[in-house]
Amino acid sequence: MLVYERLYHGSLDKLLFGRSDGRFMDWSKRLKVALGAARGLAFLHDEGPFQATYNEFSTLNIQIDKGFTTKLSGYGCVGFNTEEISNAPMSAANLSVETLEKGLLTPKRNVWSFGVMLLELITGRKNLDPNYSKEEHNIFRRSRPFLTDDSHLCLIMDSRIKGRFPTKAARIVADIILKCLRKDPSERPTMRDVVEALARVQEIMVPCRYPLQEPFFVLELGGSSVSSGPCNLITQLPLDTL
Repeated sequence: MLVYERLYHGSLDKLLFGRSDGRFMDWSKRLKVALGAARGLAFLHDEGPFQATYNEFSTLNIQIDKGFTTKLSGYGCVGFNTEEISNAPMSAANLSVETLEKGLLTPKRNVWSFGVMLLELITGRKNLDPNYSKEEHNIFRRSRPFLTDDSHLCLIMDSRIKGRFPTKAARIVADIILKCLRKDPSERPTMRDVVEALARVQEIMVPCRYPLQEPFFVLELGGSSVSSGPCNLITQLPLDTL
């Protein structure tokens, strides 16, 4: 039996998608959580007493204490084996292309899963959420055009952040996501590369001054209408008002 420390905030999944409704998660806290998770995976891949990789990595494996320090948990750690086919039941939401198609277990599959988690973290949307239609529930497919477009990147950011993030930092995070979610595993960065990139992002300070008015522009990932505006003026409105 494995016993884990009970952390103040519980899992990232609970913070983002549970009853807490992400109320504690401003941009700086989300970035701190992402960097902590990346460091944990990098340790498992390269620095631990033995090399290991998660069988399936997701927001459920990220536990967060009161100071938003991250610890990784879960029963899904397995040794490296590029030829292994896993027979264990797994969710498709965070699995890489090579795992779904060939069952390969390599560190680069965790890089893919981290990219999915990072996209969930900045959008506030759960990948393959059954509450959305089949055309809308793949957040990477829906978000990709915005991840590559500086003028529209802000439109997919979680409205609960209320536009309070540095646009330069968001651009770098989007680039990290795109690199992590490359189809060819050999073209993805290592988790050590991801750690270094996120550490640079963390050095970009959040501006201390924001408009006093509530933001009013919106993009619903599942909607057909887009209203653009300044990146620090984004929120959600009922679709029938657009």
